[in-house]
Amino acid sequence: MEASINTTIADVKTKEQKREEGRRRALEMAIAKQSNESNTCSQNSKRRGNRKSDRHGARNQHRHKHFAKWILDKFPHIVRECSSSSSSTDEATMKNRHVLDIAGGKGELSARLALCHSLRVVMIDPRPADVASVYLNSVVPKLPKKWQHSLEERLKHTPSFIEDELDKRFSQLVTYFSVASDDDICSDDGDDVDDCKVLFEDEAVEKAVRNASLIIGLHADGATEAIVDAALRYNKPFVIVPCCVFPTLFRHRFIYVDDDDGNEKKKVAVRTHEQFCQYLLDKDDRFRQELLPFEGRNVAMWWDGK
Repeated sequence: MEASINTTIADVKTKEQKREEGRRRALEMAIAKQSNESNTCSQNSKRRGNRKSDRHGARNQHRHKHFAKWILDKFPHIVRECSSSSSSTDEATMKNRHVLDIAGGKGELSARLALCHSLRVVMIDPRPADVASVYLNSVVPKLPKKWQHSLEERLKHTPSFIEDELDKRFSQLVTYFSVASDDDICSDDGDDVDDCKVLFEDEAVEKAVRNASLIIGLHADGATEAIVDAALRYNKPFVIVPCCVFPTLFRHRFIYVDDDDGNEKKKVAVRTHEQFCQYLLDKDDRFRQELLPFEGRNVAMWWDGK
């Protein structure tokens, strides 16, 4: 019996040692990857001289970094309300505040906000994300070397450091994000949130929206319009970067444009990215639009909730 217990303990230690070794190797590979990419970029730059790169997406690979920085500059209140190190007079309320990342995909944006900026983040996406792995393999190689070495030292002393930090600040709801139609949501005698019946079928999603300090959607695909509708319903600040339009899936979308003579307005189905952005802007004249500093679909649409 005692021998069996000792064998079990030894197996557990071996598994933990293997996990620790795996994390260490992942970090070393991430650092080596950045070094190799930097050398390659330097060599390519010398060969090209001053010629601009014609490779599509050359700057798009850093969109999460640029978007995270833009969010912090545009919505400084989230640092106060969502930071795990912030102090507030109403701690019971503030500890539930978070940034709500809709259709976050693999979780790189959430990883940056939670681990690089110490913000509480809730991500909604139907696919489970391994945010710790994404952080090590996609975020860490792009960080300054001193941050990489600092992280390497932390992982040597505490192999579960990344997972521990994510447990404090990050959670995911593995589901879709969609809202009911207006006819299903509110009564005829008012449009206040308290008059609303059911906006989301999932109570966890409803709670996540109510407790959000900011709702974000970077290329959120089919959930993009739902973000805008939910933000308007709950008076929540939001920012979206529209991408795909899905005209055959969302046939109810129309905008009004000038006819060929410029005398009358005609109703046109939303089929292009530009039309989609205009359709979303037309929902409220308080919405603002600006370009973000990366290539590809980079039109940000936002509202401060006021």
